Amino acid sequence: MNKIQEQVSLKEHTSYKIGGKARYFVVAQSKKDVVDVLNWSKEHQQSLYILGRGSNILISDQGWDGLVIDLSGMTAVEWSTNQVVCECGVLLHTFVIEAVNRGVAGLEQLAGIPGSVGGAVIMNAGAFGQTISDHLVSVEGIDQSTAQLWKRSKADLDFGYRTSSLKNQDALILSARFTLPQGDQDALKAKVSAILEKRKAKQPIQHPSCGSVFKRPPGNYAGALIEQCGLKGYRIGSAQISEKHANFIINDAEATAENVRALIAHAQKRVFESSGVLLEPEVIFVGQFDTPLYAPPKQ
Repeated sequence: MNKIQEQVSLKEHTSYKIGGKARYFVVAQSKKDVVDVLNWSKEHQQSLYILGRGSNILISDQGWDGLVIDLSGMTAVEWSTNQVVCECGVLLHTFVIEAVNRGVAGLEQLAGIPGSVGGAVIMNAGAFGQTISDHLVSVEGIDQSTAQLWKRSKADLDFGYRTSSLKNQDALILSARFTLPQGDQDALKAKVSAILEKRKAKQPIQHPSCGSVFKRPPGNYAGALIEQCGLKGYRIGSAQISEKHANFIINDAEATAENVRALIAHAQKRVFESSGVLLEPEVIFVGQFDTPLYAPPKQ
């Protein structure tokens, strides 16, 4: 097991470049590491947070008063023709590119999505009509309280729009197995190139962010509703609603987590007052926040 560090800043472990310190922090690089860390945590009665690549989270300015297990060191990928087992810490985009380079389809629409494969499975990441669960076969994980391994099939995981049953279980995913169809390598590469160009043109990828802040509301788009309220470019501190895409909140300099949280609540309030739609955050909040999310007044 790697050395457990103390008082580690979490800023550099998230795509937002925001967050306080973890009381304890460790990078796990194997299944055995995870078991050892879970046993240490139980012995020392520490609350756990499981960190992947930190792309869809906002960590509070107060940080995490417990143990953060960083799974970014678990990066093994085992291919057997179109069958693949991918460990949780692999970057999703890296996984997509490797599949495309092998002439394997089923993931290409996910090109450019930040984050890890483990986080993508928990959140059922998707884009352009494709989700990571489309060709998922099973997931291997570990119970945080007992350190016992488990394996579940896709049918057991209740996948939906940007969610799965794993999301509500503080799941610690170790790996995921996929069966992917064969495709035309040149066509797949062309599709990936087009998607990356589209993301570059429409998304503020040059600034730290968490990706899309809000889930897509039924029959509409979060970015469009925010833009209709005239909020593009609106800022609180160094957190700003992107002028390029209104469903992105960027860290323009030294934004705090409270800056971002307040901007999220403000966008919720303005959109609800304008359209009656209560935007649901896609970003995951980690730790304690002073600013509440917007709640519509009771009728």
